[in-house]
Amino acid sequence: MAWPFDSEQQLDEWVEQYIAAYRRRPTTAAEQEEASLASEPAHSAIHVGHAETLWRFIEKVVAQRPSEWVLGMLAAGPIEDLIGSYGETFIDRIEAAAQRSPVFRRILHGVRNVGASAEIWARIERARCPEPDSTDTTTLR
Repeated sequence: MAWPFDSEQQLDEWVEQYIAAYRRRPTTAAEQEEASLASEPAHSAIHVGHAETLWRFIEKVVAQRPSEWVLGMLAAGPIEDLIGSYGETFIDRIEAAAQRSPVFRRILHGVRNVGASAEIWARIERARCPEPDSTDTTTLR
């Protein structure tokens, strides 16, 4: 899949491809290639000004309640990139999503700061608190 996404159907297809590609840790060359292709639109979105579409993609993936591996990859990829490049634009929505959704709040624990300002990063840290219980097997690590 590549930009632009001309329809909601194409965005939904990308969501399905992403979840399928990361259903488990890619180990074979074919699985790694599938994962790379499924991730490419997220990387492109940051560079070609499609942050709103990337946000919709993130919301749609989370709504599907995929595996923890998928959610971890979402945190370490598209969400990190969105925060690093467009944190000021999306921080209010990120905070609101974390308040509404324990799943989204957990996802934020898998995000590293890759370019967000100190102010934005402090808001991310507040949004993801409290730290998940280390004995909870459903948390992202």
